[in-house]
Amino acid sequence: MRTSASLPGPAATLCAAGLFAMASAALAPATSPGPQPHVTAHIEGPPPGHTGGFGEPTCAACHIGAPLNEPGSTLEVLGLEDGYRPGQRHPVTIRLESFDMRSAGFQASFRFEDGERRGTGAGGIRLLDDRVTVVRGEDGGTADGGTEYVQHTRAGSGPTDDVAAWTFEWRAPETETPIVLHVAANSGSGDDSPLDDLVYTLEIVLASSAPESAEGRDSR
Repeated sequence: MRTSASLPGPAATLCAAGLFAMASAALAPATSPGPQPHVTAHIEGPPPGHTGGFGEPTCAACHIGAPLNEPGSTLEVLGLEDGYRPGQRHPVTIRLESFDMRSAGFQASFRFEDGERRGTGAGGIRLLDDRVTVVRGEDGGTADGGTEYVQHTRAGSGPTDDVAAWTFEWRAPETETPIVLHVAANSGSGDDSPLDDLVYTLEIVLASSAPESAEGRDSR
């Protein structure tokens, strides 16, 4: 069962993450005269930096409904079970299954786990359809901008039979150092508000699966 949090007070302000446009009177007391403005969810994707990794917030910065990672739903990453091959392209699917899910969204990032480049973008994203897009942070994580965040679009916000899936291609960097993938996903109630939603997160450390060098094999 989903549990709803109580609404903030009448002085509630715009969500810091910018996911929802709220009129100042949207949460005014019921006794206020005149019609109350509708609180509308932004289904075109969150701003950069909401994966829950490296101190970032998650979708729960705006979506309200239950504790983070409430039992009963499944968030998984398909295509990287064996790690990554340096410099190679890997089809990746983010899959969220949640009971009574009417809308859905996600944001994910690939970043170096440690070293001098810790927390900066690793590799690059290639889009395969209009269900996902890429936005950039401002951390200077790549040569031509900040860290890439891959996330849903308006076209990709609709689940099918309580399942939402997004597929894209990740080109791994040429390095063999650990890469950490952070994913945050939202199971929405479909009522165009930030209420009664469920938020899930994943952190996966990817190791290089590059084949051993010939020298390494001959030394056995």
